[in-house]
Amino acid sequence: MSKRCKYSMVFSTVYNFPGFKIVGLSVMTMLVGMVVIQLGRSKHKVRCPCCNRVVKRFEGSYGRLVRHLDFSGFECYLYFEEYKLHCKCGYRGYEDVGFVRDYSNCTRAYEAYVGRLCDHMSVKEAASFVGLDWKTVKNIDKESIRSALKGLSEVHPVRIGVDEIAYQKGHKYLTVVRDVDHGYVLWVGLDRKKETLNAFFQELGPEKCQLIKVAVMDMWDPFIASVKEYTRADIVFDKFHVAKKVNEALDSIRRHEFRNAGKDEQKEFKKKRFLILLRNENVPPDRRETLNSLLEKNQTLYSAYVLKEQLLSILDEKCYDVAIRRLETWKANVQESGIQEYDKVVKTINNYLYGIHNYFKHGVTNAASEGFNNKIGLIKRRAYGFRDIEYFMLKIIKICGL
Repeated sequence: MSKRCKYSMVFSTVYNFPGFKIVGLSVMTMLVGMVVIQLGRSKHKVRCPCCNRVVKRFEGSYGRLVRHLDFSGFECYLYFEEYKLHCKCGYRGYEDVGFVRDYSNCTRAYEAYVGRLCDHMSVKEAASFVGLDWKTVKNIDKESIRSALKGLSEVHPVRIGVDEIAYQKGHKYLTVVRDVDHGYVLWVGLDRKKETLNAFFQELGPEKCQLIKVAVMDMWDPFIASVKEYTRADIVFDKFHVAKKVNEALDSIRRHEFRNAGKDEQKEFKKKRFLILLRNENVPPDRRETLNSLLEKNQTLYSAYVLKEQLLSILDEKCYDVAIRRLETWKANVQESGIQEYDKVVKTINNYLYGIHNYFKHGVTNAASEGFNNKIGLIKRRAYGFRDIEYFMLKIIKICGL
């Protein structure tokens, strides 16, 4: 069943499409409630999307039916004729209709609506809500994000943080670059190779690269090489990465001591891993006696624990000169202790000492990246598999970016 309906000036004002006017409206209620708004030209001048010259020569036209925002519970569609142009500048193709992208089956307004849904629910849930296939919803959201991205043209970062996130098991990584001062993600790249970060700097451009004063990162040689090649920034190694190294060494010592302990002493070790790895200041009062009892019974573990606490305390030091002196003293203490696992930590520190010194100089970390990682984890959970890695990267930029 189809009805011809009159439209009012109010309706025409709300449903405003530049260059077009509403010339008809059809309502179909037989199978599904559907409104088709028919558009005609409000002006006869059509401009070339390439040179902006008024084009008078057309090679034909074709009708387009595109989905628009629902109208009072009815699915709403727009129908209009789009011209194929032949301009003097040499352009031959279809005109630019502002309210709908080329080759899209939806208006920009509908794409933005679907995108907002995908920001707050999974792709599958959004698809169910609007009554579309999940792949269609994903593609709408993907193209909407891509068309809205401004790239790096409007950013001028001074301090950047470089981190990697695993998006799939089997060493599948993304490189994430964020603006430390403004707290948003600047760029996301596939893999964590030198070439990956090179692509960021190449897109940023040589002039902006020279404005970067600080680059915070883990001790990852490909990233280090890229930063050195494209910038003159001070490379800062995240203190949490250094802390991770000493905690890994302490955990290795704990396992070694457990294997060499007698049965009664092994009982003392069980279920104490996280207690040993905790900062001493964060140990719950009701667990402190348990920790002290374990450390008193094993001298090697006690020495390793004290050295761990010393290094973490040094990483909290605010005075540059004091921190440097304390770090050198700590390395001497490790050598005196004879704990081999910590010798490896000292070797790593010596190999990357310049970046640790720069940490004491600038006092900046990648701590904010943990918040981004939580957001990224939420994006993954809302995804319907995220088999499309490009879509995943675009979502990170949209939700965590500028």
